Amino acid sequence: MSSDMVPPGASVQDITGIQKVVGDVFERNWHETPVVHVGIGVNMSAAERFRQDYGRRHAIPVSLMNVIQKACADAARDHPLMAAMFPGDARDRLIVPHVDRIAVQGPIMVDGSAFPLLIRDASSKSLADIAGEMRAEVARIRSGAVGQQESLATFKAMSETPNIGISNIGMIAPVNMFTAMSILPAVAHFFVAAAIETPIVDRNGIIVAAPMANFSLAFDHRALSAGPVAAYLGQFKDLMEQPERLDR
Repeated sequence: MSSDMVPPGASVQDITGIQKVVGDVFERNWHETPVVHVGIGVNMSAAERFRQDYGRRHAIPVSLMNVIQKACADAARDHPLMAAMFPGDARDRLIVPHVDRIAVQGPIMVDGSAFPLLIRDASSKSLADIAGEMRAEVARIRSGAVGQQESLATFKAMSETPNIGISNIGMIAPVNMFTAMSILPAVAHFFVAAAIETPIVDRNGIIVAAPMANFSLAFDHRALSAGPVAAYLGQFKDLMEQPERLDR
């Protein structure tokens, strides 16, 4: 951009680093992926109580994100296509992981910056394992041990590992809706909004306030259709609202 195009008082900022990498990936995918979105609301009350109790019993801090990661992976044990990926440039077949090898991935925010995280075999790991793995990675990031090259290597590993993506903007902002698209070669990605106190009718017919979070699942319509995705979301919701089932 020439200097005469910059308005007085304005500045020019180059788009670099991870932001450019992510932006370029989205731009390439936007033109190809036939993305569809299906959403579900989840009462987060039980998950919040469970994570606190679980953390005390296992002597490890557990976040709601860890509960989401575990529920996402465990629900996919009955729906492994959710974690499938296209092989290379092929779009007429899928690599479907074994139910014990379902991975979850997505960005985590550390001190205002986003870093990629891949948790392999999340469907066969305990919640404590998942929480410990994420906690250790956050510590490495804060120590300065994770640079741009390692982040790029993690992105590459994500593209080579069948997984379900999870982006949780609800961790950093009180938004009630968030969605984007799945990123090739993956076929599905979760987008998580904040848990916001919302009036609901309980089982006794009484109106109460509950922390409700909206989950939007973006999927590639070449690989999945709305019916199986809805069934998966129902199972995910059940696990989040009955999280004691994750304690195994």
